[in-house]
Amino acid sequence: MLTDFNRLKVFYTIYRYKSAAAAARELYISQSAVSQSLGKLERELKTQLFVRMHKKLVPTSAAGRLYEIVEPFVRGLEGGLAWLEAEKSGPRGVLRIGAPVEFGSRNLVELVAAFRRRHPAVFFEVSLGHPDILLPRLAGGELDLLFADIFPGRRGRNLPPFSVSTVLTEKLVLACSAGYYSTRLRGAVEPSALAGCEFLDYSHGRSALDNWFRHHYGRSFPGLKVVLTVESVQAILNAIKGGLGLGIVPEYLVEKELKAGPVRAVRTGRPELVNRISLVRLKGKAASPAEKEFLENF
Repeated sequence: MLTDFNRLKVFYTIYRYKSAAAAARELYISQSAVSQSLGKLERELKTQLFVRMHKKLVPTSAAGRLYEIVEPFVRGLEGGLAWLEAEKSGPRGVLRIGAPVEFGSRNLVELVAAFRRRHPAVFFEVSLGHPDILLPRLAGGELDLLFADIFPGRRGRNLPPFSVSTVLTEKLVLACSAGYYSTRLRGAVEPSALAGCEFLDYSHGRSALDNWFRHHYGRSFPGLKVVLTVESVQAILNAIKGGLGLGIVPEYLVEKELKAGPVRAVRTGRPELVNRISLVRLKGKAASPAEKEFLENF
């Protein structure tokens, strides 16, 4: 059972000054209050902590052991309180952010660099990965903020403790090399023609491909042959250019190749699927000054 911290605080101060009177002055309490607190602590611990010699208190070996336990805690507490006080002068501390691999590697790092030029006392820990991995970490308090891919139909699923707001949208296209398009599709974009092709996806769950097919054809096609699974847009893009198969990529990343011709997109006549990069936060969590400043700058 833990003892009353106020009594430990009195003990700590007495030990430092070896005087009840000096401790009373330091703590702004009466000397009798100091003596009573020390007496209660000794009775509670069932051991003598000081030998009283006139106006001086001589610590026992038990007092020395107790001080070794209490002193690091008090020092850490004082440092922490000083840090909180200093935080009022500007954002500081560590900001823990989760993000998709490509967004985190490209966009987020640029934002972090620009932010730290203005607030050098803020440090960042960035975790890159799939929302299914990062959302539980946000819920568990391991992350302060999360940027996540939120596809249509996914919003609201498994997100009860979070607030979600869209910060970026991007059109997604199903693309392949011009050579693959001419030899395998020959201009046919109906499901029967696509079903016999090779595909590239970001996870074994095939969420990107499933969402594309549901958006354009109203249903998914579970029998697709996925020949490459890699959680990297750049890797998927390189595989597309290499003629490995069909993959989902943000349209703006292949805009030049689509215009020049080495990459072809499967167009169905429907608007392209939109991917939302959303800011996800834990509901009810008070934002630190660093977090507030980052969100305002973002």
